[in-house]
Amino acid sequence: MQYTVKDILSEPELKEAILLTEEHSIAMLPIESVSVIEMPVENFVRKKELVLTTAMGCGSSNSLLLSFVKDVYKSGASALAIAIGRHVQSIPEEIIHFANDHQFPLIELPWEIRFSDIIQKTYKQINFWQEETLKKNDQLQKELLQSFLTNHSLSSALQLLAKHFQANILLTYGAEIFQSIPYPTNHQTDSIIYIITSKNIDKPTIIHLEDKTKLQIYPILNLQQESSYLTFELKDSASPQPWSVIQQFATTLQLWFQKQQTIQSTRHKEKEQFIQFLINGNWENKKFLFDKGASLNYEVNLPYVCVLGQPEYNHDTKEEQYPSTSNPQLATKLNDISQFASKTINRKIIHSFIRGKLVLFIEIKNDACTIANQVLDIFDSSVEKGEIPLFSWGIGENHGGFYTFHEGYKDCMTALEIGRNFKGIGQRSTYANTGIFRVLSVLVKDSASIEMMHNIIGKVASYDQEKGLDLLHTLAVYLKNHCNVSQTSRELSLHRQSLLYRLKKIETLTDRSLSNADDLFLLQLCLQLWTIRFSNSKQIVKT
Repeated sequence: MQYTVKDILSEPELKEAILLTEEHSIAMLPIESVSVIEMPVENFVRKKELVLTTAMGCGSSNSLLLSFVKDVYKSGASALAIAIGRHVQSIPEEIIHFANDHQFPLIELPWEIRFSDIIQKTYKQINFWQEETLKKNDQLQKELLQSFLTNHSLSSALQLLAKHFQANILLTYGAEIFQSIPYPTNHQTDSIIYIITSKNIDKPTIIHLEDKTKLQIYPILNLQQESSYLTFELKDSASPQPWSVIQQFATTLQLWFQKQQTIQSTRHKEKEQFIQFLINGNWENKKFLFDKGASLNYEVNLPYVCVLGQPEYNHDTKEEQYPSTSNPQLATKLNDISQFASKTINRKIIHSFIRGKLVLFIEIKNDACTIANQVLDIFDSSVEKGEIPLFSWGIGENHGGFYTFHEGYKDCMTALEIGRNFKGIGQRSTYANTGIFRVLSVLVKDSASIEMMHNIIGKVASYDQEKGLDLLHTLAVYLKNHCNVSQTSRELSLHRQSLLYRLKKIETLTDRSLSNADDLFLLQLCLQLWTIRFSNSKQIVKT
C-alpha cells in the first residue's frame, strides 16, 4: 500500500487539521511528494503531490481562491491544505462544494502548524513506504522464483501477485489464459480479453472502464514473438502500480513461458516422431504403439481416415506471410485449427506438420469422406480469413478398419499428387476418384500405348499446329457433351455446320468414326494420354 492522504491526516502533527471534504475522498489517494505553492500555480505542482499553501495573494477574493483551488486540482495533486488565520480566515462553502463534487481532499490547517514539520514527516513516511515496498517486492520476487523452482503452476504465481497487489490479475499467453481467483472480479474474463485484443495494445496502457474500474495492461513479448498481456483489474480508488515494478515481475513470469515452450517443443517433437512412425508402417508391436500413443493422448486403436494437406505458398501474397514450411506461426495456427475441428465434429484427430505437409488422421464411423470434408471446410474458412495459405488436399481410404495409418498415408500422397497435377492447386482429391488417372499414369509410360496415341492423335495435333483450328479441344468438348452436336456448338460458340466440318476432319485425320463406340473409346483414351503427356494440367477436360 502507498502512503495516502488518509495516512498523513492520522499523523500527530496534523491532529488539529480539519478535513473539509467528505471522508471517502481521501480513501486511497497516494502522496508521492509534498510542496508549498502560492499563486500562480502554473506547472509547479506535480501529480500525486500534497500541496501546502497560505493562499497568499487571494486576499478576501473568493473567486481568486476558487480559481487557485481549481488550478491545483487540475494539476493532479492528491490534496490541498490551506493554512487559516492570516490571509484566509475561512474556506467559503462554494469552494468546499467544488472539492466535494470532484472528490478532491481539501484540508484546513491551523496557522500554528509549521509547513516544515508536515514536509519532514511526509517525506519520512514516503521514504519508509518506499523502503518497505522494495522489501516486499524483493520478498515477492524470491517467492516467485521459489514457486518456479518447485514446479508450481503459472496460476499459482499469479495468485502470489494478486495477494501482493490486492487485485485480480489476468495473463494471456498466445491462446492460453491464466487467472488469479482470490479477489472478486467486476468483469467476465472474455470481456477483458476482448477489450485487450480490440485495442491492439503494444505498450503499457491503462484503460478506464465505465463502471469506474480500470485495467492496467503490460504487454509481454513471448518466445513465439506473439504478444502476451499481464493485466491488473483495479478499482477506481486503487492506484496503478509503477510500470518498473510490473516489468520486474513480468520478467520473472517469463521463466514459466520459457519452461512451457521447452515442454511444448519437446512434446511436439515426440508427436512428430510418433506420427512419422505411424506413416512409415514399419511397426509390429501394437501394444507399444498403443502405449506410446496413449502417452501422447492419441487413441490409435480407433478407425481413422488420413488427409494430407500441402500449403501453396506461391499462390498469392501469402508467400510473404508464410515464407517456409518451417514457419512456427503457421505450424501453431494449424495446430489450433486441428484442435478446434476435433471439438467441432466431436472426433479424435491425430495431426502434425511433417515434411512441409499437414498430416491429419480423423476418427471415422462409416463416414470417412463426409467427416473429412467437414474438417476441410473448417480449414478453408481460415484460408478465406487469410489466417493460413491456400491448401491442396488428398483424402485417403480407411482400408477396412484399424491400424491402417501407413496405407492411408500412401493413398493420400497419391490423391494429392494426382489432384495437383490434373485438377490444379487448392482442390480436394479423394483416392477413390483417382482410379482413371492412376491407370492413365501407368499407360503413359507404356511404349505400345504411346505409339498408338501418336498414330491416332498425333496427326490431329500436327494439323492444329499448322492450321490453328484447335481440333483437339473441339474433340474434347464433343466427348464431354456425350457427342451432342447442339450442346458442343453452343459451348464452343460455333455454327453447327462449322462444328460438323471439324468433326469430319477429325475422323479423316484419325481414321476413326465418331459414330462407332469402340472408336470413340479409343479416341477418348488417346486424348487423355496426350493431355497427361504434353498438355498443361489446367487444360485437362473431364469427359
